[in-house]
Amino acid sequence: MTPRRDGGTGFTLVELMIALALGLLVTAGIISVFVATSKAGNVQTQMARLQEEGRYAMGQIGSDLSMAAGLYGANTGGLATQETYGYMDGLRSPTAYVQYASLGLPDNAVILANPPAAPYPLPSRIYVSGYECSTAACTPAVPIAVAPAMGTAAGNRVPGADVLTVRYVSGRGWSVVEGGSAQDCDATNNLTSLSIATQTGDAPLSSFQTGDLALLTDGSAAAVFKVTRAGGVFTPASDFPGYAPGCVDTQTDARLFNFTRDFTTVTYYLQLLADSNPDAPAGHRVAALMRKVNGGAAEEIARGVERLDFRYVIENASGGVSVLGAASVAAGTDGSGNAIACPVQPDLSAFTGATLTELQQGCLWRALRAIEVHALVANATLLPTLSAGELAYRYSCDGSAACANTGAAQVPTALTTPLPNGLDKRMLRREFVGLYSVRNYNP
Repeated sequence: MTPRRDGGTGFTLVELMIALALGLLVTAGIISVFVATSKAGNVQTQMARLQEEGRYAMGQIGSDLSMAAGLYGANTGGLATQETYGYMDGLRSPTAYVQYASLGLPDNAVILANPPAAPYPLPSRIYVSGYECSTAACTPAVPIAVAPAMGTAAGNRVPGADVLTVRYVSGRGWSVVEGGSAQDCDATNNLTSLSIATQTGDAPLSSFQTGDLALLTDGSAAAVFKVTRAGGVFTPASDFPGYAPGCVDTQTDARLFNFTRDFTTVTYYLQLLADSNPDAPAGHRVAALMRKVNGGAAEEIARGVERLDFRYVIENASGGVSVLGAASVAAGTDGSGNAIACPVQPDLSAFTGATLTELQQGCLWRALRAIEVHALVANATLLPTLSAGELAYRYSCDGSAACANTGAAQVPTALTTPLPNGLDKRMLRREFVGLYSVRNYNP
């Protein structure tokens, strides 16, 4: 006989508890899937931003490095590479002889304590000046005029990150031999005046202001000198008695540049910034790639770049190459401390003593063929829900003087303590590597 149930169609307490338990299990599963999906989505978003910042940073650096030592035009000479059929000279930017005794440049690490008494070639380290940095110091030392001091406070340069200054001529200048432009030369082929007629697309001659230096080049030779301008006529002057700028080859596209404004100085370094995100914890800092042009205020290029290492590909007289840090290039040695002979230098026979030593210093920069860039980029947004394993990264310059990609992935520990450079560990990090040819072989 089937028992009757009073009330007809209700559920017992046991049935309700079972249904509630099942509902909670389903809800927990949905929440778990949502949290996991949200976490994965956040990680993917941050990774996409990291990739974008890294690619942009490397692209910006690469565009400047490819222009390093560019002085308009190229000639052959200097370092000859032995081939099976003979010797081949590398293309170089023309050597620029300076007719101005107290030449000053932004971020200038080349200060001649003994001013020359004759026109002198711009030292090779003018065009590329590298600084190799540990967390304690840089070699050579980085002047404060070039970049801020290292430290872990906002505004400091990131400890352990390299610094690099490159210089090149930008702009198109003014043609010396076209459109009515002309040069006047004396009997010894010294330049007495230049008459410039502007063409479509040229900058106005009024941009050449009193005190600006001129650069005159025909692709095989170049000179930097003082001028006075009256309309379109430029009259050269030299600081050295008995010397004058020479006339240029009219069979080439010889050009006049405003050296003071067109000889561009670009410096790269990393700087710590206070995190402007209102959700960031108090005192949180992020690193950024900074680009300073002509000694002006530094511009933030990419946020999250927290490690930066430059390696320099140096060619020896036999055509072999060494990949060195800035300290070795400046010292003229290989990675083992053995001396590397400098390539043939411009004519320095007019100089002796301390002046000659200063002009020859850093001559190995003349053998620079390419620059390898390593950058470690973080997403710059804290991800406290990720585990140490999920935050693991590899940076090839860790534990390798040659930045060889042999190190194991770094798994951060004690996630709530900062890195030695003051940055938080709880961020995604990835390495970016680029190799850029110095197409304007250092003069």
